[in-house]
Amino acid sequence: MFQFMTSSRIIFGEGALQSSLSVISQYGYSVLLVSGKRTERANVVVDYLQQQNMRYLHLAVSGEPNITMVEEAAVGGRRFRPDVVVAIGGGSVLDMGKALAAIIPNQGNVYDYVEVVGRNVPLKSKPLPFIAIPTTASTGSEVTRNAVLRSGQDRVKVSLRSPEMLADVAIVDPTLTYGTDLATSGRGAMDAFTHLMEAYVCGEPNPLTDMICEEGVRRLSRSILAACVRDDSKARADLSFAAMLGGMAITNAKLGAAHGLASALGGKLDAPHSVITARLAPYVMRENIHAAQLAGREDVLARYRRLSHLLTGRKNANVEDGALWAQMMLDKLKLPTLSEYGVCSTSFEQVARDAMKSNAIKGNPIPLTSERLIYILNQVCACRGECVDADIEAHRHGAVLLIHDSAEEESSKLSG
Repeated sequence: MFQFMTSSRIIFGEGALQSSLSVISQYGYSVLLVSGKRTERANVVVDYLQQQNMRYLHLAVSGEPNITMVEEAAVGGRRFRPDVVVAIGGGSVLDMGKALAAIIPNQGNVYDYVEVVGRNVPLKSKPLPFIAIPTTASTGSEVTRNAVLRSGQDRVKVSLRSPEMLADVAIVDPTLTYGTDLATSGRGAMDAFTHLMEAYVCGEPNPLTDMICEEGVRRLSRSILAACVRDDSKARADLSFAAMLGGMAITNAKLGAAHGLASALGGKLDAPHSVITARLAPYVMRENIHAAQLAGREDVLARYRRLSHLLTGRKNANVEDGALWAQMMLDKLKLPTLSEYGVCSTSFEQVARDAMKSNAIKGNPIPLTSERLIYILNQVCACRGECVDADIEAHRHGAVLLIHDSAEEESSKLSG
């Protein structure tokens, strides 16, 4: 038996955003608009809201969201009283919008609802309607039921999660990814890869996620270089579709040690989550394959072998060729190494302990001990003796800027 959940409505295709803007007004008159720091990416939505004379509060997110950012933005959001939240941007922006849609109608603070470091209580009130518009092909957050947030005081990344947090509408328009630079495209594509890979080999797959992962891996592997390096439009569409499938897969299957370790490292490094998971992925794959060989787990090995076939396109690919493909792709896409972010081996024991508490690690296809996690970290993090500061400054984690509040304009007109 298995269940399958995804966004209530998905609109996919070139030009999908322009042709679907009217869906926003179906959810009310007041809009909380969340975008990235490049606010011009949201201009098409802003223009529509202004043309329709709708109230809107525009927040711009810089960096990956943390719990403090969500709590502070929620205060202003509650005062504004939005009918719907619209987020347009990369995975961090979508996660921020998704978190605000969930938190604004609920009392208490974010720690009441997050996993691992919080109380993890269910949301008491239904989230606000949420419309997700990705501008990168990466996390698949437009179809996932969680928002990844950094907890500064605990120095880990955790999830705010609920089935009710699935987007009411996901508008996936590949043209929004055209012209994205290699660094952003590359880490986004490899983030999608880790989602598809871990969901496919996880300990709790199902026939539907297997189909989704296989199609996603097939599209991603054939298009990743053409999309990221040559900005080919057909390849961009393939990559957007693959990233969306990756989001569907992790919503309905499990993850593994790459994401478990990344959640622990993410609060300790000023590094993008996508880079951390991608750099961990090939080493986790090799360690899982080794553990499966020792345990005689042919079922696990068969999945890694099939993954190798899909990634390389070669029927005679061996069980470790998928990990080799991932390693080579990291180099071709020029993703930074984790040593560039100051990973220090003295923190590995704590990282392993934190990773063992994560929900992601529970989905790993074969149990790994803390010692094996430390081994993986030593393999991937070519330590240069640079330690991570215990106190990471808040501005390095990001911020939320108020761009526009139509309610303030209305108030000033009345008072004037």
